[in-house]
Amino acid sequence: GVGASGSQAGWAIAACLLASTCYAVAASYARRYLVGIPPLATATGSQVGAALGLALPMWWAWPAQTPSLRAWAAIAAIAVLCTGIAYILYFRLIANAGPSRALAVTFLAPVFAVFYGAVFLGEAVTPWMLGCGVIIACGTALSTGLVGGAVRPGTKAP
Repeated sequence: GVGASGSQAGWAIAACLLASTCYAVAASYARRYLVGIPPLATATGSQVGAALGLALPMWWAWPAQTPSLRAWAAIAAIAVLCTGIAYILYFRLIANAGPSRALAVTFLAPVFAVFYGAVFLGEAVTPWMLGCGVIIACGTALSTGLVGGAVRPGTKAP
């Protein structure tokens, strides 16, 4: 629960903004300084660094009851499938398409979240959600140069 001051909400918002900023800076950093390093090595280093960075908070916030085997299996599946493989593909995408295009795929995350919620959880999809999804998809298509309007690096504007 949030206290009367709302400080917990403030910390949560600050954490989201910091994570977004780090994500954007990391893509440009990877493209500039990690050229020639295989995506597997970059993804592994990224995940090892994250694990080390989260070790102390994990220890501090460890639950009173040890998680079940099923919970550990779910964590392992998320770590390997949703993070490990995704990061290998992400760093390969940065190397081949550039950081701005690689980051553009993250714009579509809300669209897929709504889709998966509807398909797998039976959640309702409102006309407002559909409209927002169309705006996100169109903005992503414009920003990546998939449709006219975006100026690609190394070309002149009309």
